[in-house]
Amino acid sequence: MTDEQIKYLAELVADEVIKQLEVKEMDNILMQHIGDPYELLIAELARLMTLMAIYEEKEQYEKAAIIKNKINRLQKQLEKL
Repeated sequence: MTDEQIKYLAELVADEVIKQLEVKEMDNILMQHIGDPYELLIAELARLMTLMAIYEEKEQYEKAAIIKNKINRLQKQLEKL
């Protein structure tokens, strides 16, 4: 592996770490400010849809399928409310 390839790989890893930290921070903010279970489910649904779009854009279809399953479960919970 050349130095250029290593640098490129390091940038990819750093970008992914930053994205994951941003998602976790948004989760923390939402948990602090949202008390209503319905609002919490809606917020989580929006977050998951954003993640699914990101995974599909990057052609990470396995991850997108996992997120889609979570979205389906949340939608069922919302229907019960």
